[in-house]
Amino acid sequence: MTRLHSPARRAHGALIGVALALLPALVLAQSVQRVIPENIDHYWVVDSSHVEVTLPYTGTNINKPGCVAVSFLIGSNGKTLDVRAARVAPPSDLGPSAVSMIESMHYRPAAANTAQQPIASYLIVPFNLPRVHANTPPALRARIAAQRKHYLEPCVLPGYAPR
Repeated sequence: MTRLHSPARRAHGALIGVALALLPALVLAQSVQRVIPENIDHYWVVDSSHVEVTLPYTGTNINKPGCVAVSFLIGSNGKTLDVRAARVAPPSDLGPSAVSMIESMHYRPAAANTAQQPIASYLIVPFNLPRVHANTPPALRARIAAQRKHYLEPCVLPGYAPR
């Protein structure tokens, strides 16, 4: 005798399947050390020959100076996991572009990370910020540095400790 499963039972089974698929990432996310961006290289070093970014042609605030804070995990295999735009300032359509950039990165363990310890961190991806050129006068350099800091500050995420 063949038994047919009800739609509710199939949906319940699908929900359990999704939960089981996400379980390793959730366990990893709760058991890793949170590291400030400046200290990522104490654990992992970027090992990508190139980084890919997909930029939109049109969208909200895509030509304004700003930043995207992208949070992620680096797993014991050096791959980025659970990549997400944690903060976008000012609000714009550049979040997916920043996420695509971080997703394309691959890491190798730093010399001190022989155990290949996974970490959680974030990177701030700047967009359309003023640039300093080689022949920029010192006074203008200082002003540009202050402007850049002003645009990047909203993307600093709390809760990440120094090493």
